[in-house]
Amino acid sequence: MVVTGGGILAVMTKRREEEDSPSSVEEEDPPSSIEEEDPPSSATEVLVVQGKGGQYDILATQAGGIENVGFTQQDIYNSNRDRRMKIKGHDGEMLFDHFMNEQEKNPGFIFKVETNIEHKITRCFWADAISRQSYKFYGDAVIFDTTYNTNRYCMIFAPIMGVNNHGQTIIFSGAFLSDETADSFIWLFREFLRAMPGDAPKIIITDQDPAMTKAISEALPNTFHRYCSWHILNKFSDKPECILHYQQFRECVWDSESRDEFDLRWKSIVENSGLNEDTWLQSIFNIRSKWVPAYVNHIFSCGMSSSQRAESGHAFFKRYVSKHNSLVDFMVQFNRGLLHQRHLELMADHTDINEKAKTKCPIMMDRQMANIYTRTYFYKFQDQLWESYCNNVELTEENATHCTYKVVHMDGKKKKRNRLIVYDKYADFASCSCHMFESLGIPCSHTLAYLHKIRQLHELPDQYILKRWTRSARSDLVVDNDGVEIFVDNSLIGKRSALFQRYSHVIDKVILSDEASQIFCEALDSLIERIKPLLNGAEEVLPSARRSIDFETSLNEPDPVKAKGSGKRLKGRKELAREKYKGRRCNGCGKYGQTHDKRNCPMLQKSSSIVDKDAFNGMDNSSSSQDDEFFG
Repeated sequence: MVVTGGGILAVMTKRREEEDSPSSVEEEDPPSSIEEEDPPSSATEVLVVQGKGGQYDILATQAGGIENVGFTQQDIYNSNRDRRMKIKGHDGEMLFDHFMNEQEKNPGFIFKVETNIEHKITRCFWADAISRQSYKFYGDAVIFDTTYNTNRYCMIFAPIMGVNNHGQTIIFSGAFLSDETADSFIWLFREFLRAMPGDAPKIIITDQDPAMTKAISEALPNTFHRYCSWHILNKFSDKPECILHYQQFRECVWDSESRDEFDLRWKSIVENSGLNEDTWLQSIFNIRSKWVPAYVNHIFSCGMSSSQRAESGHAFFKRYVSKHNSLVDFMVQFNRGLLHQRHLELMADHTDINEKAKTKCPIMMDRQMANIYTRTYFYKFQDQLWESYCNNVELTEENATHCTYKVVHMDGKKKKRNRLIVYDKYADFASCSCHMFESLGIPCSHTLAYLHKIRQLHELPDQYILKRWTRSARSDLVVDNDGVEIFVDNSLIGKRSALFQRYSHVIDKVILSDEASQIFCEALDSLIERIKPLLNGAEEVLPSARRSIDFETSLNEPDPVKAKGSGKRLKGRKELAREKYKGRRCNGCGKYGQTHDKRNCPMLQKSSSIVDKDAFNGMDNSSSSQDDEFFG
């Protein structure tokens, strides 16, 4: 049972009283009877203990002292042990029950579970109403990466993530996979599209995985697949012949403005360094349209060039989960992390509403966007607007449809290249050669200089304002692909919270008086009797009963998975040195891992024997020459 505060105290106190009673000791079942008990009917009956020491201190504070808690720290460990024994063999069923409970609370929760012929879970997918709503507003760019060591079965956790209007990483969906094949990824992406409202994402960023590449081309044919630039450039460290020229290649990748410029600079570096025959360099050059900024910056990506956000998201959720979790434990802890993540988003919303951003530019455009953008992206915009005053804009060419301007940076302290602004008269839109607006969604300093210096505009036109970065990004109604509204129903949670807050104040007051406590208890008993007739008609349908309606067979625990990326760990220099120089070192020959030392070193003995032999031969030669002289 997932309860907090007094709920845990009551459950554990009752357990301790039962254990201390003589009858319970005499009638104690043998240990094997634990496995014969009925499994918990739902995930809500599982006591998930986190931070047992800290939790016990909280309970002691609530009870007014450790002596009033009613159980010991060891009882918590024992209860957790018993809970694991009860879950054993029923984890699959309880995971399904958890999903059913979530869907019962809110029809916007969607999930899919697949099994093999032995009814063991092979993969599952889930997404709640809030995540599905978020995809409608922020699903234009997603990041996908898998991670390991999140559950006891080693199933691969495969979340799909995005970026909200505050620049925070958010979760769109979660999944468990038993392998990392193209078929599993295809299944996942198709379930993702089925669950999410609206169209497929414009771009998806992953590492350079062949199975992902194949799956995305088949399941997301209209989505641009971008490889993580960081992963590709990081492979230079594994190429001794290339690492010497890494800085040149890096500058070529990040500083090239156009495709032609990149191609010329890359080929020049390859020829000058004598790496024309390097197959790896040729392979990453052949796929440059998937990772080099000059080739991909025309597609919106929230300014991302790598999957680092996904790895940061994995690190965040691993603060809540571990490789010892059952699937149900994982879901409970995953939801805790999700609540924390969403709380940070609410805090950012609260800051935008209640705190006014500081303006510093002498133009109405600065004050205008302070009220439209979220604080994070307003300051990004403000930096560009401030820098635009250092740009000089010159008309270089004009015809009936377009005007071309050259933007020159006038600040002598910073050496920056000139940019080109092309203004389309029919579309009333100016695009810059740096492609910042196309990739990030924020106008660059070159475009802003053109707008307020050439066009004399004091406010930013609507076509340069991307709604996903504004405070009103989530203002639209969200419906799924069947036309059904996706909404978050917090009515039950709100009622429960209101009742707790209302009556907790009364309890705090009546406990100070025995007479008041007695009157309160009597009134509460009377109230319970009065509301019983109203609750008798609403009998709860157990999740196990719902499962029997939906499935003729039960769900079994998954088999342990051996993932291709699991078990690998980066080793430090000290650890590598210890492995290299492992074992005993002989001071004679200088070798490690030997069973001898300097006193009985074979190499020294061999050298000594050779020296002795040479000395003996020298003595023979000298004595024979002396004999010749004597007899001569």
